Amino acid sequence: MMKKQKFLLFMVAFIVLQPVIDILTTATLLWTDLSISIGIVLRTLYFLLMAIFILYMAFHSKHAKWYLAYLVGLLVLLIANVYLNMQVKNPYYLIKELTFFNKAIYFHVMFFGFLLIVEQLKMNGTDVKKQFIRMFLNSSLIISAVFIIAQLTNTSMQNYARSKEGWTGWFYAGNEIGAIMSILLPITMLYAVQKTKKWSDLKCWVPFVALSVSMLALGTKVGYGGIIVVLLSTLIGSLALWVWKKQSIFKLNTVLSGLFLTILIVVTPFTPVFNNMYAHLGILGIDFSNEENPELGQGEEPGEEEVIDEEPTINGEQFQNLVFSSREQYAENYQNEFRYVPISQKLLGMGFAGNYDEESKEQPLKVIEMDFHDFFYSFGILGFIYVVGPLVYFAGKYLVEFVINLKTRFNYFTMFTGISFLLGIGISYTAGHVLTAPSVSIYLAALLAMLINTSSHKN
Repeated sequence: MMKKQKFLLFMVAFIVLQPVIDILTTATLLWTDLSISIGIVLRTLYFLLMAIFILYMAFHSKHAKWYLAYLVGLLVLLIANVYLNMQVKNPYYLIKELTFFNKAIYFHVMFFGFLLIVEQLKMNGTDVKKQFIRMFLNSSLIISAVFIIAQLTNTSMQNYARSKEGWTGWFYAGNEIGAIMSILLPITMLYAVQKTKKWSDLKCWVPFVALSVSMLALGTKVGYGGIIVVLLSTLIGSLALWVWKKQSIFKLNTVLSGLFLTILIVVTPFTPVFNNMYAHLGILGIDFSNEENPELGQGEEPGEEEVIDEEPTINGEQFQNLVFSSREQYAENYQNEFRYVPISQKLLGMGFAGNYDEESKEQPLKVIEMDFHDFFYSFGILGFIYVVGPLVYFAGKYLVEFVINLKTRFNYFTMFTGISFLLGIGISYTAGHVLTAPSVSIYLAALLAMLINTSSHKN
């Protein structure tokens, strides 16, 4: 029993190692000529270990039998996809296709594995909430420390190659580390508001502030938006709890969240993301600089027949580009291609990167980088339903139970863990690099598993 408990806690503790693994991956990519990074090796081994654990538990748990049956069905779906597209695509890059599929199903194996781990830990009397929240918090502290040290030592990597500003610390993939920080930020706020009883407890907000500063340094819309969402949620949620329960702790957190939100608004013009928005507008040909008309003489007024330049406006297409950073254009291209593919690909998908051709050898293959869109076109109509089914079912079930029992469930824990999950799903839909990125999806899988198994006395 003791060995089993240690194994379960080790599987949870692997979450804390994610930032360390990402830093080692950066070192591998920059300083060695290895074709496989240490991150791929370690996460693949963990993936196999989790799959073996699910297989083992299938002999002892009814739930595990269902999870294993689903995963076997998912494997059959992938085999059918590979076989089908080998007949349609010419050339067919098997390694690239399998690499994408491995990333796409990583979430499913992690999610079912964590469901079983949480279930077993609860049976052994472990405080699951405390264990998972501590792992998430420690992971966030490591990320914040890395960003701060990298900035102080001037060793931080650039997030953008051209006109935009932003840094990624010692992390190689800016999109992925941004998504991770957005998922972890509500957990740091959960720690802050639960520990804050009086003004001297302001030190408990340090993890939140440190991670927020790191997210601002990243220079992405995802990072800035995540901070806004968390602060607004804290302000509104604390105010509601204060009115409802009349406790001073909620009053103090309302004041503090309002204060930090005000500070964020004041410093926004000096942040990288603010400058990046203007840089992006410039790329779109939109200029908001109100420069005087050089053709008018000093002190002259424009004539009656002269037209005064109007304030620049952003049309719908430009706004989509500003929000999705050209992803909407890739989505439109995939949609047009999907109309003319065979019915078999409509049902089971086009695989990785659509129906590429010989010319693709010279250029990197592109996906949309919006996870649900990539799932749809890669797995087809039937495959998409099967792949997103568990996520929709379990998340929907939790949401229904939460709404039905709102009075007893509405507290800081459910609020911030729920926000964390919703941020992950929102980023997955708009910016991608969540459900198709193992370094990110492991957080979302563990979070949802914890929410489901700690929300009710019955599994």
